[in-house]
Amino acid sequence: MSKSHPVPICRSDQLAELGKWCFSVLYRGAPEPALVVRFNGTVFGYLNHCAHMPRTLDCERDGVFDPSGRYLQCSMHGICYDPVSGRSLSEICLDKSLTAIKVDEQQGWIYLIDKHARLEPSES
Repeated sequence: MSKSHPVPICRSDQLAELGKWCFSVLYRGAPEPALVVRFNGTVFGYLNHCAHMPRTLDCERDGVFDPSGRYLQCSMHGICYDPVSGRSLSEICLDKSLTAIKVDEQQGWIYLIDKHARLEPSES
């Protein structure tokens, strides 16, 4: 996938402030869970893997933001991440980050534009 060929993930109105939209990608050829979140009006994309343990951020509850709405938080052990950079803010995972995937929002849609990722076909 390249920036010249964006692939729609979801409509912009499907992702509320502090919301998440989960989907699957092939990232560097391997199937991975992914998500987009909206923070301060901007959309950010990440592989949905905690840096601490091989779990999705939302493995034990539906949301991915902490109660303050300031940080992404893994529901398993409470590891917090900066929603803009994906960098861990928790001492146990200092110097680790979520894996970012490039996304863009335009004309009412959120698109995957990461050259290392492509959407996996949805299971119907």
